[in-house]
Amino acid sequence: MCVTPISLSGTLGSRHRRLNSLVREAGASGASLQEFQALPEHSPVDRLFKIDLASQLRYVDYIIQNLQDDDMLYVSRALKSKWLVDHHDVVNPKHLEDVLFPNMIKPAVSKLKHWTYINLRDPAMCREFYLYYKDNAFEFAIKFLSHCSNEFILEEVPTILTKLSSQPLKILSEKCPKVAEIYYNSLATDEEVRRRYLENQQSYYNSVKCVLKSDADVFLDITEKYFDMNGFRRLSPSSSDYILRCHKHRFTNKPELYTAYVLHMQTLADRLSVEECQELVMRLARAKYLQSWFQYKAVEPLVKRLSPDKRAAFKKRVFVDKDVGESVDEWPYKVPAPPEHTYPEEHVFDDQDFRPLYVGGGISYPCGVDSLRCGTFAMPMAMMQNMQMSRIVMKTELDKLFDEFRFVGFSRALYELRRRLGGAGSPERRRDIFMVLVSKTGGRSEAVSALLILAARHSNEPVHIRAAVVRSLVKRAQVWRLPADVWNNLLEFGHGLGLDGSTPEAECKEGLHAVLIRQLLAGECQPAISTAFLKEFSTLSEYSLSPAERVQVAAGLENLLSAAALVAKPFVAAKLLDQLLDALNTYRVTIEAASPVVGAIVSLASRNAEVARPLLQRLYQAKVARRELLRLNLEFRRDQASLINVLRHDLLALDYKQFGEILITSKTNFDSFVSKLAIYFQKDDFVMQLRAKLKEKLFENIEHMENNDKTMKSYQKKQAKLARPLAGLSGRDLEMDLQELDSKGPELRILAAALRANAHRARPAVAVASWGWRRAGVKAVATRAMRGRQAERAELTRALAAHRRTLRVALANSMLSAREAQVHAFTAAAQRRPAAAVRALFIYFRRFGDKSDVSIWDIVKPVMLSMDMSILSKRDNLRRLIKDQVKVVPSSIKPDYCVTLYIVLLKTKIKYLYSNVDNILCEVSKHLPQIEDSLELVLLKMLEDADVREPVTYPSIFVRYLLLSKSDEDLESRFEKLGKPFLAHLDAVRKEHDWVFRKLFSETMKSLMYNAAFFDPKCTSCLSVIEKFMAWMESFMPREQHFKQYARVHLTMLYYKAVRASVQQLPAVFAAARRRRVEGVDAVGFVFGRYIARELAQLVTAYFDSVVELYADALADYVEVTLVAGSSRAQFVVSVLKGILAEGVGTQRRLAVYIFKRRHYEMKEPLQKELEELMYKEKDIEVLVHAELERARFY
Repeated sequence: MCVTPISLSGTLGSRHRRLNSLVREAGASGASLQEFQALPEHSPVDRLFKIDLASQLRYVDYIIQNLQDDDMLYVSRALKSKWLVDHHDVVNPKHLEDVLFPNMIKPAVSKLKHWTYINLRDPAMCREFYLYYKDNAFEFAIKFLSHCSNEFILEEVPTILTKLSSQPLKILSEKCPKVAEIYYNSLATDEEVRRRYLENQQSYYNSVKCVLKSDADVFLDITEKYFDMNGFRRLSPSSSDYILRCHKHRFTNKPELYTAYVLHMQTLADRLSVEECQELVMRLARAKYLQSWFQYKAVEPLVKRLSPDKRAAFKKRVFVDKDVGESVDEWPYKVPAPPEHTYPEEHVFDDQDFRPLYVGGGISYPCGVDSLRCGTFAMPMAMMQNMQMSRIVMKTELDKLFDEFRFVGFSRALYELRRRLGGAGSPERRRDIFMVLVSKTGGRSEAVSALLILAARHSNEPVHIRAAVVRSLVKRAQVWRLPADVWNNLLEFGHGLGLDGSTPEAECKEGLHAVLIRQLLAGECQPAISTAFLKEFSTLSEYSLSPAERVQVAAGLENLLSAAALVAKPFVAAKLLDQLLDALNTYRVTIEAASPVVGAIVSLASRNAEVARPLLQRLYQAKVARRELLRLNLEFRRDQASLINVLRHDLLALDYKQFGEILITSKTNFDSFVSKLAIYFQKDDFVMQLRAKLKEKLFENIEHMENNDKTMKSYQKKQAKLARPLAGLSGRDLEMDLQELDSKGPELRILAAALRANAHRARPAVAVASWGWRRAGVKAVATRAMRGRQAERAELTRALAAHRRTLRVALANSMLSAREAQVHAFTAAAQRRPAAAVRALFIYFRRFGDKSDVSIWDIVKPVMLSMDMSILSKRDNLRRLIKDQVKVVPSSIKPDYCVTLYIVLLKTKIKYLYSNVDNILCEVSKHLPQIEDSLELVLLKMLEDADVREPVTYPSIFVRYLLLSKSDEDLESRFEKLGKPFLAHLDAVRKEHDWVFRKLFSETMKSLMYNAAFFDPKCTSCLSVIEKFMAWMESFMPREQHFKQYARVHLTMLYYKAVRASVQQLPAVFAAARRRRVEGVDAVGFVFGRYIARELAQLVTAYFDSVVELYADALADYVEVTLVAGSSRAQFVVSVLKGILAEGVGTQRRLAVYIFKRRHYEMKEPLQKELEELMYKEKDIEVLVHAELERARFY
């Protein structure tokens, strides 16, 4: 029987194996776990032995006990018991959430959740987990759905389509291909699914590609219906090959679609016969709808399937003569397209969103994005568009020559161009001719020979012309394979280009590369050539070498570079060896520990360590000779992986001084290495020595710095990083180290705080909770709190909230607790640390979103209002935070938050802060009925700060606030406080700046139309508000001179009356939101039209008959400016015209004709015909109807 303490020896791997063998022996001996449990635990290895034995004996209670431990080492070890998943009494969602999770630390809960969905495979249990977490943790629940039965998946998927992202869709489709079909079928009916799909449709399409081989018909149906021809990438070669092998009939049915957009072109060409390729190209050429896509480059793989003797004639027939038969103008079948975007449309019963006006400093325009439409921005954009349109792509002479001979064979091209060559007037023209001929050789030896014979006659061409020809020949024709006589012609033509290793007169490294390749393939390399090549090294991978040539060239380059590196200086040798590694990697040559390059790098490391460091790094990353170069890697890499490799393979390399120096000087953490030392090497002398080395370094030179506080603090911050590994190695001695550090005085508080902050890394763990936060330090308490158990969290939060120093920790911990703990923490923070409460509020909003509790905002709101945000308070970051984080505030809180924010920023008296905050009022205006009680203070402040030079920027919010009055008394109170001062302010502006007043007056009048108040039965004073504004108008605007303005106000009054009358007559229609937006439009519009006809009759009686034309102009402008645009407005106007025709008197009905003439363009054709028929029936205006409607059709 094994007795603790368990002692291990050897390398890390040997210690693992020894521990496993002890566990197997104990299990085989028949001893029970209870016997071993009673043994004392002297080291972490003793506990690991017990856990592994319990796992082998399947002792559930002990495994669960370790899952609840504070040390994640034991939690992770316990989770290696995969059999635990079969114990449904333990692994079920209710037991986990109610019993196990509350008693586990937070990281352990996360790890157990991950372990559960990785290992749980039973369909019934997976279904139970999915249903349990579906509503509150969908992202976790969806991980179980793929392991449920197919029947359940098909039942559940239609209910969660709006939540599915591309990755879960892929996993579910792999299990059940029908899921992909269900998802794509829903795009036609579900707007939310369609919106999410269109945001990332390529990703969703990629996620269902897995269905191809399990249910190809589903995938191909999706492709033929929803493939985005303008945006999707083609299928991979393997997918294309599968379709052509197993489902070729789908391609045959729609060859144009699959060829032009879907399939991989080269794979398609390889799978089709020569005759099929030829026929397909002809069919594509006839497709006029593919004209922009169809060109030689697009179908080159198909054309190249033809034999060379037939290819030229076929290309000429298709691309030059266009002899392809009768063209086809339209697709012969329905082509795929992504579902259309459905944008939310505004309704005529919606209210306009006004934006604040900036009317100070001589400028008047709406703030925000609308300002981008002003001429300042429009002019440069227009100029840029004109400049882009004026750019004409001009073809060069070489392009024109290529186009002329594109579909001509080499022999004919050589015959034609040989004659032109002598008559070419410039070297550049002769270069172009040679370039075309090089391209026509196709790399064929006989063609290259003929070309070089011609080129030999022009060996006196300028050097840069010959260099261009040689470069092109090397790239296109693989000249290193030429016969000797032809090769000599090339060398003769390339004289002076450095092909013999001499200094070239013009750059032509491709020619030198061709000479080198030819010599390497021949097994010999002239010194002059190799010297010139090494000056401008290349791996030669850019050339088309055959497999056999690649092997020879790789071997030649290795010999060449290795030999050069042996005799070169260290820096040059390092460069050569780096190039050699590039070459070996390019040619995929396997590097072994015995390879010459490894020996060369080791030799170089002995000569110059720093120069060899990058080469050793490359070998390590390539996993070459890691064990053989272990000590070198340790010296040069000095990272965690190297240290762990020493523990695994070579304990003789353990040098506590070297390892201590690495830990001290490195800027990275070595947590994994330190953890392995603390677990498996705890009693080794090396660990004791390393710990002593770190401790000595931590206290080093402290005595000499005590008189200089600044130097002391700087030194302590530098040394504080040693606290992390020291804490991990100290174990039970950590308390002694802290006591020793504390005994040296408060001057070392930075080091002491760093060591306390890492107390959780000690193994065995230090009882930080029993120390109290003052002794433990806030960071250690914070770590303990954030990792704490759910069952203890509420009590811990209350304890932390009792002290000002730990309030921020309490706030962070409360986010993980229930509502009561959150309320308690925020209440305490609001009293003791208000700034921390405000900052934590936004963390709370980001975490909980729309589920945020309003009571938390109610706690923090008074704090924001009472805090001093002025410049003197030095709270710039806090001011910026509350202003920039509006986007994270939940929609239910945002209106009240915006009002509060406006008040807070106005109190700062900092112009640059609140000058743009007027935009916040736009959000407030949208939710005005909900926050009207808190708005009065804001409006008073706006009036207080406004003057003639900088008037109010948002007049509409004043008007709407008045329209929301609930009674006449309420209206009088509001009008007395705000209405009269507001109108007086406008009067003052009118007297000083008439043009500014016109802007403010226009928005004021438009804002009298307020559907939110008109449809609210509680708002009973809307008509009185409009009348008050009309009375104000009469004080400076005579009716006769401003008929249109008064007519618009009267129309708003008539609209209000129509709304109230319709709501009273049809309460059922307006009680249902959907019916109100459909049937309500016709009801209100018809009554509105009747009221208009009655008022028009009164105007005609009071004035003259031609007032109808004036009124028509005012009504048309009213519809355009006041009513929100959209299809519902067109329907509303139709109903208005019907009301006018029904209630109108005699020729006064011509008002309907005028309005129809100006608004008919936004009506659908059936509505236009319906109105025309109604107007034609009116005999009094029949002639006018014919005349006006004919004129409207003409224009």
